[in-house]
Amino acid sequence: MLNQLSLCAQIKSLDDLRYTPAGLPVLTMWLLHESWQIELEQRYLAKVEIQAKALGDLAKNWMYQPGAMVEIKGFLAQKGVYHSRPILHIQQIREYKG
Repeated sequence: MLNQLSLCAQIKSLDDLRYTPAGLPVLTMWLLHESWQIELEQRYLAKVEIQAKALGDLAKNWMYQPGAMVEIKGFLAQKGVYHSRPILHIQQIREYKG
């Protein structure tokens, strides 16, 4: 099944780098997106704030700061066993140059 997301967003906040019990680096953040979309032939201002995380080398070598505009590719999954809200798992990231 298809579960791929491509999003241009601003990094709102970054948590400190942490490690799982297995030693895997994890970086959690909040992203803000705002764009005009067309829905039913009408302009619609789409706004979303979503939690995201980077794992492994992507988290360890992170170089983007809050306020940066980035283009992200990844997939959505529930945050955890007891939390069904979605979180974006980042697989690729680059600076957005608009």
